Amino acid sequence: MIRKIGWKKILLAGAAKLVVSVLIIACTKTTATVTDNSNVTTAPIFKDTNATNTESTQIVYLPNPTGGAQLKAVLYIPSSSVPVPAVVVLHGSSGLWSSTDSTNTKMSLQFKGWIDSFRVHKIAALFVDSYTARGVKTFHNMTPPYNFPIAAEFVRPRDAYAGLEFLRANNKIIPGKIALLGFSHGATTVLSTMVDAAAVAKNTAWSEISGSTTYTNNVLAPASKPAAGGFVAAVSYYPGAAMFSYYGKPGTPSDGKYVNYAPIMMHAAGTDPLYTTTYTNTDNNTQISAYDALILKSKLNPASAAISKFEYADAAHSFDGEKLAGADATASVLARTRTIAFLKYYLFN
Repeated sequence: MIRKIGWKKILLAGAAKLVVSVLIIACTKTTATVTDNSNVTTAPIFKDTNATNTESTQIVYLPNPTGGAQLKAVLYIPSSSVPVPAVVVLHGSSGLWSSTDSTNTKMSLQFKGWIDSFRVHKIAALFVDSYTARGVKTFHNMTPPYNFPIAAEFVRPRDAYAGLEFLRANNKIIPGKIALLGFSHGATTVLSTMVDAAAVAKNTAWSEISGSTTYTNNVLAPASKPAAGGFVAAVSYYPGAAMFSYYGKPGTPSDGKYVNYAPIMMHAAGTDPLYTTTYTNTDNNTQISAYDALILKSKLNPASAAISKFEYADAAHSFDGEKLAGADATASVLARTRTIAFLKYYLFN
């Protein structure tokens, strides 16, 4: 089920190609039923084709926690004679693969750059593709109910945990030292993945709000972390922290509940509407960003772990992408430095 790959070409056999066009403005709307299969026991499907201690990069497949085709992923393991810590990496709305690659087998330059960083620090990484198996290449600007089949709030966190369990089955990985990293749509997924599902459980139906409409059909409860435990820490790059009011009103800390079980670092782009948009905090009748409100919502529960936030003035959304000039480049370098230091603290201590 695994093929070794190089950066110039990835040879992949045996995977069916799903072709569905999703346009940013004129999107194909679907209300497919969302099924939670994350508790279904699946036999390990990992077989390491690299028996040596040399560096390896491979395409692998994970059980799909919501049913259907297996999830494609890229597994990077640095050269090491001993087990290493790891990071599960979640792509943004543009997907995992290069925009010039129609085969969905060549990762974007952004993620190749992260492998370069992980190599230096002897950190393994699993880059999980949440889109290809679900017939999607990009997933921009999707709102309820059309976001539900790949919702960052309740579908992709199950993908993240599938990645976590996959890594734990690999004897080259330290099973208790695995962190989470996400960008944009994947960063929103990070925020929801790190929630203690038991601590935020409620008796009413889970819902999302778009405009004046509240949706409950096909909205799953938050994903529960595996019995062996969740991620040790997480980093979220320019997320959408409002999350369609999934955890309550985005501007009001006392409305709803958000309890993160491990530390989170958030990177905010100073010119990103996802960060600069403010909401009314009805607790004190002030205006507040969804980022700051989420931090305050977390602090209301003493069981929550710490959330740190760094703002990058003049940087735009996706500053960690393939653009390497001006404020975005400055933000990218600084945020990368902070991220690696944060991850190393929790992965090596």
